[in-house]
Amino acid sequence: MDREEFETYLNANSRVVAIFRSQALAYQHSKNRQRSTSKRWSETVVASAVDKMVNQFIDNVYDKLKTNIKENKFQPYDSWVNFIESNEVLDNIEETVSEIAFDDDLN
Repeated sequence: MDREEFETYLNANSRVVAIFRSQALAYQHSKNRQRSTSKRWSETVVASAVDKMVNQFIDNVYDKLKTNIKENKFQPYDSWVNFIESNEVLDNIEETVSEIAFDDDLN
């Protein structure tokens, strides 16, 4: 499964990306309100920062899973799905993301 297929699978089978996006948006709005009025970002820039955070999150999850999944070269997609389902990966990620707290070290 490549990165794009993984993102599609996540969006189709879980709310984790939507949950993460919502939290990232709240975080970016909070950071933006702390900026002086003249330095505040437009909604477009905030949305871009959120997109960057979401993509980084998906990349991190994908990279971590990729190191643990032994792909069957004839059915690589099925190898991923079987691993994700048998290890309840989506449930675990959703639970973790729902408890996430962003700090000022993140952009």
